Amino acid sequence: MSGYVARMRQDGPPGSSAEFDLLVGSAARRWAAVDPLLPEPSHPRLSGYPLLTVSDEHGRPAALGTMRYSWYQPGEAGRTWGVPDQHWLTPLVGGPDPEGALDSLLTSWRDQLEQLPSGTGSESAAQLTWPARDVCGVRPLQRHGMQPITVLAARRQRRGVPPSLPPRDVTMRLADIHDLAVVVGLIMEEHRYEESFGGVFVQPETPEQTRRVVARALSRPPSWVWLAERRGRPVGLLWVSPPERARWAAPLVNAAPAAYVGYAVVAEEERGRGIGTALVSQAHQAMDSHGIAVTLLNYSVMNPLSGPFWHRMGYRPLWTTWEIRPALALR
Repeated sequence: MSGYVARMRQDGPPGSSAEFDLLVGSAARRWAAVDPLLPEPSHPRLSGYPLLTVSDEHGRPAALGTMRYSWYQPGEAGRTWGVPDQHWLTPLVGGPDPEGALDSLLTSWRDQLEQLPSGTGSESAAQLTWPARDVCGVRPLQRHGMQPITVLAARRQRRGVPPSLPPRDVTMRLADIHDLAVVVGLIMEEHRYEESFGGVFVQPETPEQTRRVVARALSRPPSWVWLAERRGRPVGLLWVSPPERARWAAPLVNAAPAAYVGYAVVAEEERGRGIGTALVSQAHQAMDSHGIAVTLLNYSVMNPLSGPFWHRMGYRPLWTTWEIRPALALR
């Protein structure tokens, strides 16, 4: 690791185009070997964000990372989904020693965070996303004090549980705008549960922000929001964003088209009775019939229910988001 040289650039990728292509190609080969669902690594675009680079003893680029900073003001929706000050690094690591190159990149990132004039207080976080099966990154991330916090999981078409019926007195249907209050209530129940794991922070504005988002979704027929009811009483829902509403997720996976499961909620008193499985089964049948190649979703690593459930439903980790709070706790 001591043979690496790190620096910060504002003028774009390091070295010649050929050298940079070698770095991207090396990362692409490793990704393809560990997980065929990973996309091709992309070249970073010129932007206003600083670029950290790591070169080996011969001056060849071994890693680079784009720094990005987000700050959410009081009242903004982003405050529901994380701390106000978020420092992101998008890493690209190649060469024969990706573990050492990533370690050097993280050290350089820490040095840059220390020089920032603000935004690294107690309500800050340093975050990055790393391929779940690319295990060469685990030890350097742990050495620098980061921990896995969320997983983006994937399910290929026609995989998962076989068709499953709900309990006898439970019916399922697509929700519409008349179900606005019911859907918002179930989602807020999910938000409050997820607060226990440090990834959701319910704000005074969260119910109204949620209502606006739900209203837009339910006004588009079909809504792709399945509602489960026990004798007319709402007991669960599953909300899917089809490919045309999940374009942001397309670059994360090497399969298309891709859909995204935004919410899956079963009322606390109804869990363990097969309602969640039946909702997922119905949604999977709809997605498979529409030719959706892959379905993505996020779950909290610390949630004791989500990971085991989604693995049974045919999903497996694709990307892992690592985090440390506050940002300057990064070692």
